[in-house]
Amino acid sequence: MKTFLFTTLLSAIVLFNGCTKQNAFNKFNLSKEKELSEDTIETLKIKDANKTEGIVSVVYLNKVFPELYKDNEYFYIYYYLKQKDANITFLLNDKPSMLQEELPAQNRFSDLTSFNAPWSKYYIVGFKKEGNVLNLRVETDKAAGATLKFVKDK
Repeated sequence: MKTFLFTTLLSAIVLFNGCTKQNAFNKFNLSKEKELSEDTIETLKIKDANKTEGIVSVVYLNKVFPELYKDNEYFYIYYYLKQKDANITFLLNDKPSMLQEELPAQNRFSDLTSFNAPWSKYYIVGFKKEGNVLNLRVETDKAAGATLKFVKDK
């Protein structure tokens, strides 16, 4: 009986110990940055009332590159709007951006996502440092918008 209990316990320890080093990304051979990007990316429809006007995806760069983006809040944003002439504004906790740089479809952040299309717009957007809850608001001059919420790790 003691041998059976010892063998069972040893087998359980070996079985569970073998699983602890695995996660959902191990089988995909992703870089650490790509893995963090996939973990933090948020996508929402840009709506005007109940009508969808476009789509926006956002990567919180401070979490992906913490050693590089640490002094302020930085986001990689790409979006598509049905109305090509619409202007877009980015707000973080109701404050305007201090940096808004349009990027080409192929850019230094393209490898972070599985998406790059010439009909979308790509930006790096920076804001002053904020608290633990980040509400990123994307608004168009045609009254459409979307709010994405990011919570910092403590």
